[in-house]
Amino acid sequence: MLAAALAVLSPACHRKHPRTPPPPAPVVLPPSEPPKEVPSLPSAPKIQTPPPEEPPVNVKVEAPPPPVPQKKRRTRSSKKAESKVSETPVVENATPASPPPATVPRLGQILTPEESKDYSRRLETALDHVKSALVIIQGKTLNRQDKETADRIRSFVTQAEQARDQDLVSAVSLAERADLLSRDLLDRLR
Repeated sequence: MLAAALAVLSPACHRKHPRTPPPPAPVVLPPSEPPKEVPSLPSAPKIQTPPPEEPPVNVKVEAPPPPVPQKKRRTRSSKKAESKVSETPVVENATPASPPPATVPRLGQILTPEESKDYSRRLETALDHVKSALVIIQGKTLNRQDKETADRIRSFVTQAEQARDQDLVSAVSLAERADLLSRDLLDRLR
């Protein structure tokens, strides 16, 4: 049995194994020259600073309150974040805040008094025509498309009345669209 085991193992010993190269020889550097002396630098000049000025009078200025957030869906993470928010910070040694401007300038077309009167007259005329047309239309039987047109006319009238103070030119445009639609609808209903 021993002979059989040796017979089985002996061919395994004669297998060729790949040879690994021997590790590289360490590189030996020749000794370097001793470092030369480095010249020393002169010391930095001393700078004299004036004594600090007296701090200004302590003035406490409170920051304006944060804007009111819109209604949001609350989640667990938002509740945690809200609990970490501190109260309004107080800033010391700051200049007092200036009051906000009384009126905010608005964007829009600048009209001369004559143009303003002309646009106001055109707005009133268009709105009068539309309102009288809506009274007539209200007494008629309307199909689905005509009902949608009447609703659009009412929407234009509402928008024109809301825009009257902010943007007179847009208000006139909306009223004249409503007037045009109302005339077209009255012509179809006759």
